[in-house]
Amino acid sequence: MQRFIRQQRILYLALLCIAIMLLYVIRLGYIQLFRHNKLTMEAVRQRAQAITLDYNRGNILDRNGISLLDDTTEKVLVVFPTLLGKSGPDTVELVSQFIPQAALPGSPFIALHDVNSQEEELFKSLARGLIVTEVQRRYGDRALATHLVGHIGQGDGEGKVGLELAFNNELKCDSPRMLAAVIDGKNNLVEGLGFRLWENRNPHRPYDIILTIDSKLQAKVESIMDKTIARGAVVVMDPHNGDILAMASRPNYLQSQLSRYLSDGNEYVNYLSSQPFINRSILSYPPGSVFKIVVAAAALDSGIARLSTRFFCPGHIEIGNKVFKCQGGSHGEITLAEAFAHSCNTVFIDLAIRLGKETIYNYASAMGLGKETGIPLGSPEEGGEMRGIMPAPQEMPFLGDLALAAIGQGRVETTPLQIARLTSVIANSGYLVEPRLVKTIQSRQGLQISLFTSSKKKVLNALTASKIRFMMLGTVEYGTGELAFSNKIVLGGKTGTAETGRFMNERPLNYSWFTGIVPLENSRAVVTVFVEEAIHGNASAVFKQVAEAIYPLLY
Repeated sequence: MQRFIRQQRILYLALLCIAIMLLYVIRLGYIQLFRHNKLTMEAVRQRAQAITLDYNRGNILDRNGISLLDDTTEKVLVVFPTLLGKSGPDTVELVSQFIPQAALPGSPFIALHDVNSQEEELFKSLARGLIVTEVQRRYGDRALATHLVGHIGQGDGEGKVGLELAFNNELKCDSPRMLAAVIDGKNNLVEGLGFRLWENRNPHRPYDIILTIDSKLQAKVESIMDKTIARGAVVVMDPHNGDILAMASRPNYLQSQLSRYLSDGNEYVNYLSSQPFINRSILSYPPGSVFKIVVAAAALDSGIARLSTRFFCPGHIEIGNKVFKCQGGSHGEITLAEAFAHSCNTVFIDLAIRLGKETIYNYASAMGLGKETGIPLGSPEEGGEMRGIMPAPQEMPFLGDLALAAIGQGRVETTPLQIARLTSVIANSGYLVEPRLVKTIQSRQGLQISLFTSSKKKVLNALTASKIRFMMLGTVEYGTGELAFSNKIVLGGKTGTAETGRFMNERPLNYSWFTGIVPLENSRAVVTVFVEEAIHGNASAVFKQVAEAIYPLLY
């Protein structure tokens, strides 16, 4: 009996050993058949000195498939100090005369950019540790829509702001493009392997982002802004479907020179004090008299006033213990249409008080003020969109608060993009459209991955919108926006001047606004101009230049 038990135990042990051996064979077979290539690559990588050439991210294109990045291919010189030392001290000394870092031991590095053909031949003949190869420069000096696109980190290739951040997962590649030298234990190149180019093998990733931006319109807008606006923003939007056709902010910055902005040079430190990385198109400011569009809409829509309703403007209005002065002094007897054209504070404060704070708030909210537009640029902390401020009725306990709101002052704040959407309600006969910045995400093979749509809803009577367009015509023909008048196109809009309470050279510092429709009837675009600091002219004059420049491109 004991002998049988002993034999049984031996059998079980033998079966266990066979099972373990079988598992080892299966594991070995799996490694040989399925993981051979990966493990071989990892072994090669362990013996390689590598440098990242570029991050091989997806492109950001305009609505017609044109890159906004001005990305280019260039030849660069890569130095491998370890291999350079194998060429002898004379070679190292010669190379270090124009590349001092080559004499120091360390990792490979890119020494020169924009290498020409003659230099390439020279470097090839000098030493084996000098390699000329092509890299993809993500940003060029003629890149457009910089504040929308944002930029990536130079050290990690990850999106840091703008669309680069918002769509980082879609734009980034599985692995960057790298140049590697495979060496042995004595720092000699391994024969048969030598220099290797490692890059992503996925034919579909990374993805490209297709925007609603029109690069031709964007270029026109930015060119005009460079000559007229030191600090400010311009938004061009299709009022019927919400497509953002152009959006720019000033001061601008060059993504291709990001390292220089982050250096300690006084020139760039002074430049950074003007906050060039801020996208002022989605930053909130007091709107001034452009808010009177809301008051006019509420007054006309509710029936408390008509275009011909007459008012009397003595040049000021007293609300409690505060006196609100009217632009241009006393207007005397004036109709609502004339009050809109001349931006009469007295009339619009009177209208707001008669309408009440709940009505003003409801119309402003319905027309999109105090709400994010929803474009994918991240949170305000990440340089993204702000929602602005539209104080609720309980936040306007006094008539003075309502009077300030009626003229776009006090606690009221809006972004240029919100004002463009507000203007679109008037241009498209009463529909609040959702702004759209991104059209599609597609693979490099052209396969559509995601489609972004826009929605709209009716918020204003079409007849009311038509009446406001008529009043906008008066603004440029005989009112405060005469500098926006054009002999080429019928334009209309509304001016705004917002007081900041600050002074520059002993003069009050005010914000200048103009928002209008191009053309006024059968509109193709709305244009909102915000000027925080001008180079030349004001918002009305800039609007005219932008309207005349983009009008031929809208058809």
